[in-house]
Amino acid sequence: MSIGRDRLYALDLARFAAMLFMMQGHVLDALVRTSELDITKFPWDWWFVIRGITAPVFLMVSGAVHAFANKRGDDGRILEHVLEKRIRWAITIIGIGYLMVFPANRVWDLPFVPKEGWRVFHAVNILQLTGITMLLFVVLVQRTRSVRSMGRVGLVTALIIIGLSPVVASTDWTGIVPGIVEGYLTVRQGTLFPIFVFSAYLFVGLYVGSLLYGMTSEHRMAVLRYRIWIYGLVIAVAAYGLHAYLLAQGMSMAELESASSPLLAIRRIGIVLVIFGASAWIVTYTWRLREWYGLFGRKSLHIYVIHLVLLWGTPWFDGLARHYGRQLSLGTGLGVVAGIMITTLAIAYAFDRYERAHLSTQVRQRVRRVVLALMCYLLLV
Repeated sequence: MSIGRDRLYALDLARFAAMLFMMQGHVLDALVRTSELDITKFPWDWWFVIRGITAPVFLMVSGAVHAFANKRGDDGRILEHVLEKRIRWAITIIGIGYLMVFPANRVWDLPFVPKEGWRVFHAVNILQLTGITMLLFVVLVQRTRSVRSMGRVGLVTALIIIGLSPVVASTDWTGIVPGIVEGYLTVRQGTLFPIFVFSAYLFVGLYVGSLLYGMTSEHRMAVLRYRIWIYGLVIAVAAYGLHAYLLAQGMSMAELESASSPLLAIRRIGIVLVIFGASAWIVTYTWRLREWYGLFGRKSLHIYVIHLVLLWGTPWFDGLARHYGRQLSLGTGLGVVAGIMITTLAIAYAFDRYERAHLSTQVRQRVRRVVLALMCYLLLV
């Protein structure tokens, strides 16, 4: 058994597992009463910490996959049509990210949106963060002439982003940049995923992927199973040790655990590498399920969007959380988790079947036009 150059099933599994944990985290946090889900008490304090790993896993896997997915020409550079595809995809998911938090029912209502509505609109979610990071990726790697050089660019970029994160986070950007830009830089607008530090995870993943790309299938599998988790464990333990030392020296826990903390970012990178290694072992013993890992790994962004629409709705219709927000018992909440997970995966599977179906270009164009017409109707009427 080997992991092929075109499909890293262990990373697919890691991304799929992150999506599953993300879904249950969003649903429980949105629907279960705080008296039954208190993140200051065990086990929910650990549950909250683990939730913080899901986005780094998703972003590092995305970066690693891009080391394999970008075809190069005879001159060593990434093909133009590949870069154009990346740009279109980045703009698409940024647009979807903003549509999910569109502050009005219609375009004509935008002048009447209150300040708080714009604040929610400016807060950056994982879709917008991924899209803007992909645009940065295209800018940085378009002139690289090999996967190895692309990986080096990714590592240097990640280190710069991590190093600058405290400076960017401590700067008051109000009045310097528009609010929509500030949302990408700091958490002050309510952003959960600012560029500094979250974009760094994708570029670290790109570096990891570039190392794996240069190996034979057998060597790659051996590294994933026997070595990468050791590297990750060393990094995580060292980061924890430095965390304890700095805490003893008087640095505040809030500073060490802030979204812009370089130490927290490094610790999470180590943990993600451990997860990569664990995923490789699980794939070894569940090889028959590898195609499912691949399918749902490919559909991770679909899974993200679908479950949030079911949970929160859209500007045009409400989801469960807007009716039952933090009102349910833990048992009922777990039942809703199961329901949303099953529904989300079923819809993602349906999307995959549609994409694989033998439909003519004309039929697909008609479907796209219908979707676009519906969107225009919702925005304008």
